[in-house]
Amino acid sequence: MIPIYEQGSGNGIGHGLQSFLERFDAICADHLARGRAKSFAFIFYDFTDQALRRILKNQGVFAQLDRLAGAELSVFYLHAGTKAAIESFNAHFFSALGIDGQATLPCVVFFRVHESQIEDVEIAQLESADLVHGFSELYRAIEQYLKAQPAAPAEASRAIRWLKGGTKFLSLELFRAALKRGFELFF
Repeated sequence: MIPIYEQGSGNGIGHGLQSFLERFDAICADHLARGRAKSFAFIFYDFTDQALRRILKNQGVFAQLDRLAGAELSVFYLHAGTKAAIESFNAHFFSALGIDGQATLPCVVFFRVHESQIEDVEIAQLESADLVHGFSELYRAIEQYLKAQPAAPAEASRAIRWLKGGTKFLSLELFRAALKRGFELFF
């Protein structure tokens, strides 16, 4: 679990928004090279989704999801206080990942990076709107992805809907450029 802070950085964990945008491809390459991750994910949510915001701010939840992700998955999410920052983040990442019109909030978007290309985009569409079920749903989505069963989970969930991303592959350079341009318009 790697928070992206709207301004500045956290207390040793996470990245400031600007440093994240500037270093996204280097962060992915570093995580892969050091065996810190084999794939990546973004948690996208609506600013008004108070339950999911509380879930992501909870230290116990953060620790559980971080342990679950382990050395297999690096999960990024925006830790922001403003509606504009979250809406901008969501819009530009949706566009850059090629999932505009496919995914709705909240969702988790998983992908792999191979030879500077973003590949295998998969979307776990989350639907639980309360605190208890929302955490369970988020945990199960990550767990199913890690078990390589997202498209046809052994135990069907009424809340998690899996979608395949429309983009076959996307260069990290193009992805970063699209994000940088989008954030220049809003920040």
